[in-house]
Amino acid sequence: MARYKVILQVIILCHLSWLLIGCSGIKEIQSEIYVTALGIDFSDNKYHLYFQAVGFNNITGSEPDIGKEPAPIVIGHGEGDTIQEAIDDIEKHSVNPLYYGHIQAIFISKNMLDGQLDDFLDYFSRDYYLRYNTLIYAYERNIKEIMNVRGLFYKPPNLTFTYDPKEQLFFNTFFPTVTVQNIIKRFYEPIGSLMIPSIDVTDDYWDEDNDAKKILTIGGAYFLSNKKLTGWLQEEELSGLDWFNKEFKNMKLAIKDKSVSMSIDNIKHTIKIVDGKAPKYDVELDVKASITENPKNLDRKQIAQETEAIISSQIQQTFNKGLEINADVFNLSEKAYRFKSNTWTKEEIKDLTNTSIHQITVNVFVKDGGAVKIKK
Repeated sequence: MARYKVILQVIILCHLSWLLIGCSGIKEIQSEIYVTALGIDFSDNKYHLYFQAVGFNNITGSEPDIGKEPAPIVIGHGEGDTIQEAIDDIEKHSVNPLYYGHIQAIFISKNMLDGQLDDFLDYFSRDYYLRYNTLIYAYERNIKEIMNVRGLFYKPPNLTFTYDPKEQLFFNTFFPTVTVQNIIKRFYEPIGSLMIPSIDVTDDYWDEDNDAKKILTIGGAYFLSNKKLTGWLQEEELSGLDWFNKEFKNMKLAIKDKSVSMSIDNIKHTIKIVDGKAPKYDVELDVKASITENPKNLDRKQIAQETEAIISSQIQQTFNKGLEINADVFNLSEKAYRFKSNTWTKEEIKDLTNTSIHQITVNVFVKDGGAVKIKK
């Protein structure tokens, strides 16, 4: 009897397995188009949506990081009077069902930032597929060129830094990770500025197969205040932001005229409000550094002093560059607005000048003498 029970169980199990395999409505993973990035633009009074997609064979495999041949890149384009109409336009002309659950990056054009960002955030809040930790970048050049850039070693775009910036941040502290959640938090604030890093394409640094290799890079950042685009600053003008980045990992600094190279190991900063007719701010930084090269055998005290001067200069210059485009790059006014709102009016708090930073104090501790040149 027990034997017949076992046989019956096996027969039932086989039938169930066959039903599961043949269930209607279940899609094979390979039959769907996995959208990994979204580009959005507003021009000619229409919304333009660009979908970057990769095949399933680029997502899985024994060695997903390095491909044996260039990974195919698929870009879809749709347009409409609304964002939803543009999405519908793509879907109506898609050869396979689209899946949006893997979107990791969104590229927003300068045109969208200049008056249409509110519409995007409104749509985003109603789309359950899009996640609040999705990374955001701005762009001005051709979005198709940006989306067609592969990584080194034939990596598909979804394995480049725009999707996972942790590696890039290891040596580039300016590069901020801005998510949809960050934008929603700052966009509606009456004080301070919202910064969105801008993506660009360059072929100045790498060759692949003896040809100049295009890579994506951060060229600078756009700034918005009171829901309006105020301007753009290039990366070199934003060096002062390095010292306030909470995602700090590691940074290289050079005293070029002294041939000294250093690695910054730790940064702590405090900002204090100074009372007066208008709010001013005292900025203090404690920085720890290690010397990686010191061929002229300069003593650590001199190196520390020169490093302090460089950092102070970078902070003041970045702040002043922000003022030129009416941007509060360090969001100093936010501190006065939150903690001293009864002392000044909102207009007084927002009215920053090149003397709003009352004092910059930088304390650099050089931990070691580094590699020095041996005198013969």
